[in-house]
Amino acid sequence: MRVAVCVKRDLFGMLAARAFVTALGVPVPELAFFCSTRTRPAETGHRLPLLLKALERDIPVDTLLAATAEERAGLSPALRPDAWWPLADLKPAGGAADLLAWRPDMVVSMRFSLIFPRAVIAAVPGGILNVHPGPLPGYRGLFAPFWQVLEGEAELAATLHLVDPGIDTGAVLAEHRIARRPGRSLLWHMGELYRGGAVLAARAVRRAMRGQAPIGATQDPGGRYWRIPGDAAADAFLRGPMPVVTTADYLDLLGEALLPALPEGAIAAAS
Repeated sequence: MRVAVCVKRDLFGMLAARAFVTALGVPVPELAFFCSTRTRPAETGHRLPLLLKALERDIPVDTLLAATAEERAGLSPALRPDAWWPLADLKPAGGAADLLAWRPDMVVSMRFSLIFPRAVIAAVPGGILNVHPGPLPGYRGLFAPFWQVLEGEAELAATLHLVDPGIDTGAVLAEHRIARRPGRSLLWHMGELYRGGAVLAARAVRRAMRGQAPIGATQDPGGRYWRIPGDAAADAFLRGPMPVVTTADYLDLLGEALLPALPEGAIAAAS
C-alpha cells in the first residue's frame, strides 16, 4: 500500500507528520512525504499573521531546522522536512503530476495549504483523508482554531474527513475534541488539535491496510466558511481571550517537532 502524506513545511506540519508515523505503529510498504510551499498574501499583512508566520515557519524551519540538518542525515523522511517533496501548486502539469507520478493508493492531508482538484481526487483509489483543525460544518476554511477561540467555544475540535470537490465538505470519519485550557496559548491548542487529528488519520490508514475502506457520515446542512482574520478580528484576539504563545508552550512544541529521533518503538517510514 502506497500512502502519500501531504503536509506543510512548518511547525505543525512537522508535528503532525511525527504524530502520524508514531501512531501508525505498523510498517507501511511505501510512505512518501509531500509539502506545500504556498504563502498567502494575507499572511504577511496584520501583525498577528506575521507573528504566526514567524513562530510556525521562520524560526522552526528557516533557522532551527536548517541549523540541525546534519544531525538529521539518514533519519526517516518523517523527521526530515528538507527531504519532503515540495509542491508549489496542484496544476495538472505541475504539482498534481508530481504527486500522482508516485501512484499513491491513499493520500493523507494534514496542514496542507493546497486544494485538491477533481482530477487528483479521482486518481487516488483509496481516497484522500484530510485533518481539518475545526469541527465541521461549523468551522470550514482557514484559521479554524483561532476562530473557535475567538467565538468563545468551550471545546475545540479537529475533524478527519474525506476530501471531495468542495472545501472541507467531505464525509466525516472521526472527530478529536479537547477542552479549552485556561492559561494555555493558541499554539498549544493548535498542537493538541493537529496531534489528535494525526492519530485519527493513522487509525484510518491502519484500517485501510486491513481492507476496510474509509466510510464517513455526510455533514449536517449549513455551516460556515472562515477566512484569514482581518485587522479587527486579529486585534480582538490580541486583546483577549488567550495568549497567542507562551515561552513554555513554544519550547515544548519546538522540542516535539524537532527532536532528532522518534520515540522508542515508533515505526520509521521508508522513503
